[in-house]
Amino acid sequence: MEHSPVALFQILYQNETLFQLEDRVLPELPAAEVAEQPAPPVPEPVTVQAPVPSLPATPAVPATPLASPQAAVAPAAPVNAPAPMPGTEFPALKHKVLVLTDEPKQQEMLMSEALFLDNILKAVGHSLETSDVLNFSFMPGQDARTVLSGKKTNFFISFGVPLIKLNLDLLLVPYTPKNLEGIWFLLVDPLVVIEADRNLKKKLWQALQKMFEMS
Repeated sequence: MEHSPVALFQILYQNETLFQLEDRVLPELPAAEVAEQPAPPVPEPVTVQAPVPSLPATPAVPATPLASPQAAVAPAAPVNAPAPMPGTEFPALKHKVLVLTDEPKQQEMLMSEALFLDNILKAVGHSLETSDVLNFSFMPGQDARTVLSGKKTNFFISFGVPLIKLNLDLLLVPYTPKNLEGIWFLLVDPLVVIEADRNLKKKLWQALQKMFEMS
């Protein structure tokens, strides 16, 4: 079904007020003027280069000379050797004769051994009372280097105790006295062994006699 223009306007704008405007006709330009107007120039493509962002200038830092490895490391403070704990140093000596024995089961010598040793020492002008008699197994300190360096004794008689146990690196021939830095050393068998052997008794007597005569 076709509608006339009037009927179509009525359907579309039936609730609105319509106004009619005067018809305005634009004046026509002469043909010559229309022909003379130049065509608008076609813009040429232009290459646009985006600005390159520049970083802010970094202020120059004056170069500092590198410290030498020796200057960088502070000199280490000298380390002092720890002092021995009280009660662990070698026992103090009071006499010129030092007698060293080793009885791990008992601190004091048996009566027979003490009497035998006292008689031998008296034969060379000394005795147990004028000698320092020490039991190696019961000594709090067993480093005798201070005895040697300080010359705290004149005669060092060891009955069966190797001097290496006392940190003394001395090569001794048994029953042969040896003088070292003013101290006489003598290494013999344990007392219990010598007491039971007549030949060893004789060797001990000869060694002691020779050591005290040479001193």
